[in-house]
Amino acid sequence: MVFRRSFREALHDGHSCERVISVMTSHLKMLSVPIDIIWNIPCIQAFGIIPASYPFVFEFPKLELFCMIYTERGSGVLVSDGCNDRLNPGSISFFHCNQSRKIEALQAPWLFKIFFVAGPPVFFFYSGFARGNSNHYSYLPGRQVTDKIQLLYDCLSQSSNRPLYQSRLLTDILYEILMERGRLFDEKPNVCNYIYEIKHDLDNNYMNNITLKQLESKYHISKYQICREFKKKFHISPIKYLNQKKIEAAKEMLLHTERPIIAIGKLVGFENPNNLIYQFKKQCNVTPQVYRRRACIEGSVMNTTWKDGGFVKGTGKSTDKTP
Repeated sequence: MVFRRSFREALHDGHSCERVISVMTSHLKMLSVPIDIIWNIPCIQAFGIIPASYPFVFEFPKLELFCMIYTERGSGVLVSDGCNDRLNPGSISFFHCNQSRKIEALQAPWLFKIFFVAGPPVFFFYSGFARGNSNHYSYLPGRQVTDKIQLLYDCLSQSSNRPLYQSRLLTDILYEILMERGRLFDEKPNVCNYIYEIKHDLDNNYMNNITLKQLESKYHISKYQICREFKKKFHISPIKYLNQKKIEAAKEMLLHTERPIIAIGKLVGFENPNNLIYQFKKQCNVTPQVYRRRACIEGSVMNTTWKDGGFVKGTGKSTDKTP
């Protein structure tokens, strides 16, 4: 009851619009967890599966608990401290709610499971998960963690009176993620670990306009060595790879939204729209405007909405016109 009241009060004190708040609260289930459980072991205080359509921008209430988001379909972005993490299918974000954070739908419909987590041991998992100043992990270990997340969700949905079993499932998930992060590097002894960390940075933070100088400063390794090792492993330079990620994201937004070209450029990390047009034409042989127009003519863009517990296709493009 204390969490429920604090959550709702903090929610309405934020800047999320009433429609988005309604979507979140209508799909979130609050749990009554015994206080001795909260004080001693990891536990779930609220959970849900959220169908996010355009426009969807949700500002998290500042509370002393953690949030875990697992994306099943579509994509979104987590914004925190000026940094953006792309939330793609099969990715997990795990963060502390005591700081200013918000999520926004990028490719709708965005379907994600969300868990609000509490308990003193959670700080240990969070510190390991967020090492390197990252709250996001996009490469899950096959179906094992995915199945455990589904099992946890099913258990919570069927019965809220099994806090010890639910805590065990939650702990298993957090342990598996930490172990996989270690295995990711241990299984690649012939390549410097930092190369995979750099690729992870580029995959999830491409919208932050990463430069070789920034990578050099962060990893304390010469930018020339970074370029050499990265190209040796992935057969492409880091900057070219970064620009490819930006254009891939831009293409999704051109197809699935009506955002202006300038706004799309800024969202994917091109402050100057001319840079977006140049890179887009270089990679796709057409400008963003032509790419979008051709897609519309071919009728390849379909709007999808959430209805009666599932996604159904509509007859046109999303009307999102967020600047």
